[in-house]
Amino acid sequence: MPDFDVVFDYELLNTLAKDMDRAQDQLADSRLLGRGNFFDEAALGDGFKAVNHFLFDWIGPFENARELLKSLGETYRFVAQRMFEQDAGYAASATAQQQGLMHNAWKMNKDSYEFWKWLTEHSITVHAWDDKGHEYLKEQKLADPNAPDAPRPPGYEPTLYDYTHDGDGTDNLHHEAHLTYDSDGKVTSTDTTIDDGEGGLKYHEHTDYGPNNSYTTTITHSDGSKTVIEVHGNTDGTGTRDITNTDKDGKTTDTSSWTGTGLGGDHPDPKWTNKDPDATDTDGDGKDDKSDGGTQHSNTGVGSTY
Repeated sequence: MPDFDVVFDYELLNTLAKDMDRAQDQLADSRLLGRGNFFDEAALGDGFKAVNHFLFDWIGPFENARELLKSLGETYRFVAQRMFEQDAGYAASATAQQQGLMHNAWKMNKDSYEFWKWLTEHSITVHAWDDKGHEYLKEQKLADPNAPDAPRPPGYEPTLYDYTHDGDGTDNLHHEAHLTYDSDGKVTSTDTTIDDGEGGLKYHEHTDYGPNNSYTTTITHSDGSKTVIEVHGNTDGTGTRDITNTDKDGKTTDTSSWTGTGLGGDHPDPKWTNKDPDATDTDGDGKDDKSDGGTQHSNTGVGSTY
């Protein structure tokens, strides 16, 4: 087997899909398409036979061409969205982690600065001697407030990471992550968006975190459909997970429910079991295994545990 990688430019595929849409719309606007009958002699005189012969020969091929363009555009769009979704899911996690690293660096600097400030405001009593050798007591600051190497003020708390790359042609991308934190620096929500600028591909993911490792995640996919994942954790490490998929019109297309153990504490590796004995989503990624290949946490047994 040849040793090479296959690379999909999903932005280019998405652009081609738009081109197919425009081409079929141009064909649909043609006066030849959509005409339900032929011309009669009264309308065109002696030329009606030639015109009708032309219509007979070309209406079918033009309509077939339009249908082929429509099918090709839908195929391009489907592949582009599926490839983009896979990359965007990873990119969303990486973008949120990047913002988290920024916040951690800020928190370390803030703690260092506040501790240094505390030292500059407090003193200890030390023994000292004057130039004649007489001992005396004096107050000594724990830190010099004018030290040139003193920690810098931390500035405003960073909650946003925003990166844009404007490339040539289809080489465009935009990553954005907004995180909120409580007073202890613990993440309370994440909101990430991955898109390709004006290309039309967009992935959005929002998560709110609760006690006992509970969370609710809403994913808006590039085709407008949504996936909502609700996890409710208990103090003993057990919990439930419910997944609801809806199409772009808000109609529910699939649901699944799970029971879990090990959601935190000494066992931070949860094991989930599908409560539906006839489940098609046995790997817990919110997708039918028959169509997604069970690519995440793959298990193929009905009602399986992973």
